[in-house]
Amino acid sequence: MTTEDRLIQWYPGHIAKAQRQLKEKLTLVDCVVELVDARLPKSSHFPFVDELLGQKPRIMAINKSDLAPQESLEAALAYWREKGFPTVALNIPGREGVQELRKELGLYHAALSAKMKQRGRIPRKLRTLIMGLPNVGKSTLINALINKRSMKVGDKPGVTKSMQWVSIAKDLELLDSPGVIPPKLEDQHVALKLALIGSVSEHSAPPVQLAELGLQLLHTEFPGYLQKAFGQEPIYLPEIGRQRNFLQKGGEIDLDRTAISFLSDLRSGKLPVLCLEKI
Repeated sequence: MTTEDRLIQWYPGHIAKAQRQLKEKLTLVDCVVELVDARLPKSSHFPFVDELLGQKPRIMAINKSDLAPQESLEAALAYWREKGFPTVALNIPGREGVQELRKELGLYHAALSAKMKQRGRIPRKLRTLIMGLPNVGKSTLINALINKRSMKVGDKPGVTKSMQWVSIAKDLELLDSPGVIPPKLEDQHVALKLALIGSVSEHSAPPVQLAELGLQLLHTEFPGYLQKAFGQEPIYLPEIGRQRNFLQKGGEIDLDRTAISFLSDLRSGKLPVLCLEKI
């Protein structure tokens, strides 16, 4: 089975609408924090974002750093810093990197305040856009910066459906936005990887097909990973179901349950951590 069997595409109406609104609101924004996923630190950034943002000051935040090997995380930090962006690694549940990001934003606010004073204006809060692909942790980051749970978050892409300003402190105001994603995922190899980490909807491809493609990809591109995770390689979905005793009446393997379980474990870090691309 290959990705050509069924194209992985997902572009819901609320994201299309929000991306139109985003263009309008960019004139109000002083700087941008773009979140990317540590498991796909390059491919979870889309080139159209560079065109959209232009020369707007930007901080790159590599989120879910606990789900990627340290070696690949360090390479990802170097990759974005070499492109000229201040870059931090975030593990939001562990509060890692949040204060470092806050300090970077503080530097931007200090520069903004100095510029406004020079022009005889009263300094105001730094208006910062939080953006990134779906399910990368934008609302979770805002809650961490506020230091409380006030915004709806979830482990499914598309939880945030509208743009909203959130006041953080005397010096900072954040604009949360729904995930940004191209109307069409041209590179289906990348689309598969985005689906595997949960950045496109579960409705973009049936779980069994997605899990089978994922196992095929892991065996082909990351030899030894399945051996480490399951004790054998190659391994196929029915064998994982048998290992987990996911049986239906009559002793048949419940492939849907097995696929959902495998994908959940891959996304949550219950399986060995992995970066799905070379940096």
